[in-house]
Amino acid sequence: MKYLFIFIICSLGFVSNLSSQKSVNNIINQIKKTEHYEGIKIPGWALYLGLKIAERSDDELKELDLIRIAKHIKSIRIATTMLDESKFNINAIVNNFIKSVKDKDQFDEYISLRSEDQNLKIMIQEKKDVIKNIVILSADGSDLACIHLKTDLHIDDLKNISFADIKKNIPSK
Repeated sequence: MKYLFIFIICSLGFVSNLSSQKSVNNIINQIKKTEHYEGIKIPGWALYLGLKIAERSDDELKELDLIRIAKHIKSIRIATTMLDESKFNINAIVNNFIKSVKDKDQFDEYISLRSEDQNLKIMIQEKKDVIKNIVILSADGSDLACIHLKTDLHIDDLKNISFADIKKNIPSK
């Protein structure tokens, strides 16, 4: 009886975790159905290992201290596609996704940038000052990308990221 009770409790925890990203999985599945879909899912341990290896040969990468953040990433999923603007209203797709994530999964909008044909939204889902999910949705003309990170980042870790340092080390075109 004791083992049955433990099994039920564990099962409920697993099911509630799956439902917490239902709208994120929904948008990724919609992107997967498009003609020009490209995507990848990387487990957190592979990301961490890759950064550890890259840091050995790149001193600038070591200075960014990305490994500290990578320790808290459980997985990253990237889905991109190119949509026909004559068939799809990309702004409506982005807005519907944002509404769905906010309403169904209790995500909060962290950053929102918009210009004429570009739209970038960063949404976070947190529990007790720990960020469980980060979703980055980008629409640029006919290109649509969704990046989903499952994490256990603390809010302070996210605040301490120096995006100026990261941008400074990205080679310009």
